[in-house]
Amino acid sequence: MYTILMIIALLVSVLLIAVVLIQPGKGDVAAGLGALGGQFGSMMGMRRAADFIIKATIVLAAMLFVISYAVNKFFLPVGEENRPRMQGVEAPADIPAPTAPAPPAQK
Repeated sequence: MYTILMIIALLVSVLLIAVVLIQPGKGDVAAGLGALGGQFGSMMGMRRAADFIIKATIVLAAMLFVISYAVNKFFLPVGEENRPRMQGVEAPADIPAPTAPAPPAQK
């Protein structure tokens, strides 16, 4: 299940990158949706195409968030074994304390 979710997350992230790169800037709406050359805009109409791309971006970002949360919640180990190694551990008594280096001798 972990592998399937990670593959889906990879596909969603690649699609999200593509959709974000296709989005026009604020002044580019009349120019034809950037890299698509107006074909996507002429098929659906410029305003509907821009609305679709914005909604696709929101949906893909939400999907990536949910998948990431699910992987972190259900597939990463939880408990005492995840604590940092040094937290709550007493320093060993047999290791001497570090000393400052001696100043260099002057000639």
